[in-house]
Amino acid sequence: SDHSEEESPPVFCVDGVQYLYIKIGGVYFVATSRKNVSPALVLEFLSRVANIIKDYCGVLNEESIRQNFVLLYELLDEIIDYGVPQNTATDVLKRYLLNRPILPEQLPMKSSNILAKREGKAPVISKSVLSKDTDGKKGEIFVDIVEKLSITFNSSGYVQNSAIDGSIQVKSYLSGRPLVKIALNEDLQIAGRNDQYSSYGSNYGVLLDDCNFYEHCNLDNFDIDRTITLNPSQGEFALMNYRTTREIRPPFRVTTSLNDSAPFKAELVMKVRAEFAQRIVAPALTVSIPVPKSTISVSFPQTGEKSKQGQQAPGTFQEKEKKISWTLKKVQGGSEHIVVARVSLNSESSVSLKKEFGPVSLQFNLPLFNSSRLQVKYLQILNQSTEKGQNPARWIRYMTESS
Repeated sequence: SDHSEEESPPVFCVDGVQYLYIKIGGVYFVATSRKNVSPALVLEFLSRVANIIKDYCGVLNEESIRQNFVLLYELLDEIIDYGVPQNTATDVLKRYLLNRPILPEQLPMKSSNILAKREGKAPVISKSVLSKDTDGKKGEIFVDIVEKLSITFNSSGYVQNSAIDGSIQVKSYLSGRPLVKIALNEDLQIAGRNDQYSSYGSNYGVLLDDCNFYEHCNLDNFDIDRTITLNPSQGEFALMNYRTTREIRPPFRVTTSLNDSAPFKAELVMKVRAEFAQRIVAPALTVSIPVPKSTISVSFPQTGEKSKQGQQAPGTFQEKEKKISWTLKKVQGGSEHIVVARVSLNSESSVSLKKEFGPVSLQFNLPLFNSSRLQVKYLQILNQSTEKGQNPARWIRYMTESS
């Protein structure tokens, strides 16, 4: 609506035209139709187009699209004809392309690529499937376990409900499509799946409510030893998507208190504790909370207490949205952070007014951590040449982010 800054729904109709869109990497992918098409089909197609662009350009952002406009026009000409999708296979499309990608010199660290560079960790992926290896290697393969958390705490910091939407993302630059074998936790249990792991609900092991797999993977041995085999095509794809609402370990725990400091003032105190190992550092953490519409102003007094990193979180009040937010940088595991806000109101504080505070929300990206405990135990590349210097690089990485 005109009076709101909220984004439009992903599917809407105006003057008989159906609009469908997704937003990835700050870029909108939009499809239009005058016919009643399947929204799921079109959104999946747009998502696949976005992945193809990322496969060929190395990174998906406004700059890469601008620099590779001719290549992308050529790609779209092969992907879709007269509004009908024709081919979305990355390795097949390579046969018909004449142009080569222009890779941006400086690439932003986004999504699952925000990973620690220290201690030999995997580099940020910014490689095109059209690039040729110049170091003599037979390519490389990345496996990212990316989880999005949605957790509700009560004011005392206890978890009321939680959910994880996770995905095992594979990005392959292997030549010759060798056979790849990936093993997951042996104690993995999936609801409704008839296998030898029939103790689902016993709170033992990794518990998943539901999952689906990449269409070209082989699951013949999955119910026996939790292994998946496939011949990955070059590019990026989701090997497995999963969801769980079972009890999980939250990376952060939040406790809040709200007190009356004066008839027309309220003091909000929040404590945020990082519940992960000290070796892990969250690049940034944003804490935000809505305040009553009757809020006039907000002040942020110094608490006198600092985190283990010695930083004091700066607070901001967004008057138009009636929201307070704090941003913490480089939050180390085991650290505690206390933030305080004094809210001035144009009406006297009451029980009903206090209910307008909240809920508190956190935005973060946390590398090297996953809440579900789902793990890739090993990654084998079979029937691959073992010549000296020809061993492909294999990277397994973990990322947890706010939903």
